[in-house]
Amino acid sequence: MSMKMKNTISKVFLIVFLTGTAFNTFAEDLRRIVNLEGYWKFSVGDYKAWSGSNFNDADWDEIRVPGKWESQGYNEYNGYAWYRRQFRIQDVDQNETLYLLLGRIDDVDEVFLNGRKLGSTGNFPPDNYSTAYWVNRRYIIPPEFLNTDRVNTIAIRVYDEFMDGGIVSRPVGIYIDEDSEYLEYRITGPWKFHLGDNKQWKSSTYNDDQWTSINVPAEWEQQGFANYDGYAWYRKEIDIPADLAKKDLYLSLGKIDDIDYVYINGEFIGSVYELDKDHDYKRKGYEYNARRVYKIPGGLLKAGSKNVIAVRVYDSMMRGGIYEGPIGFMTKENYERYQKKHYGNRTFWDYLIDEYFSD
Repeated sequence: MSMKMKNTISKVFLIVFLTGTAFNTFAEDLRRIVNLEGYWKFSVGDYKAWSGSNFNDADWDEIRVPGKWESQGYNEYNGYAWYRRQFRIQDVDQNETLYLLLGRIDDVDEVFLNGRKLGSTGNFPPDNYSTAYWVNRRYIIPPEFLNTDRVNTIAIRVYDEFMDGGIVSRPVGIYIDEDSEYLEYRITGPWKFHLGDNKQWKSSTYNDDQWTSINVPAEWEQQGFANYDGYAWYRKEIDIPADLAKKDLYLSLGKIDDIDYVYINGEFIGSVYELDKDHDYKRKGYEYNARRVYKIPGGLLKAGSKNVIAVRVYDSMMRGGIYEGPIGFMTKENYERYQKKHYGNRTFWDYLIDEYFSD
């Protein structure tokens, strides 16, 4: 059997397997506010100018999204192609985190909003090429990228190696995370980030000025660190309001792939392995699917001065990092509501798996 045939069989198997598991589903309560399914402008080829919001794509073809391009007039085409789509959005809460969801893209993509890069998934050839056809794309939209009440332009560069190509599955649109309503203080957006592992990085006095900035929540593979497995650290400096610092607070970090150790002002407050008592972490090997919410010890947060959250993450394979929300502080009352929502209506299958398949 040829190597290409083996790759084809492997690709078909993985699509069937991975899309049938919870690994690639979005578990948040996401609500769509802009529907981007339907016809997009489309052209084969690869030119940097096609990312710009002012580029004239009037003579481009139109194809449906989602849908493989082979079934829409581009049979057996492998290589580069671009998608473009315009939309408007109104009455956006500046404190709301917006996500662009694009389903699965076969094989590699790079996404631009109004000419500014949102992120990418997989690696383009020729250097270190790697496919990401099984990954559901989600990109956080920085508020400064968006034209409120005016036209916005999304441009997507896609590379397909063989078989199906393009934006091939749902969901496709702009979404908000309804679980953010439980947050009193949101800390989504840019965090400081560094590969490697150094226990000194938990300190509130450590100087992280030279660290990279990446968005949270979002996989680090989509933000310039494709194929990286191992340790990495996140840091976020906050100035919390005095009235909030006096309350019983919980830090929500959504979901993290795979293992986390969380510190505030240098003090350890929790890790995924301590969540079993809260009915969340149950099965070894499923750390990535646990909802991280950690109680903050009283007096640890300092009102009116710098506070530093540091998160040590270990990723064993595939995607990595703080990849799903909600991200921020909850009061005790909101934490209890959040817990009731997600654990108050567990199904028969949830109990069955916990009883017979948990360690």
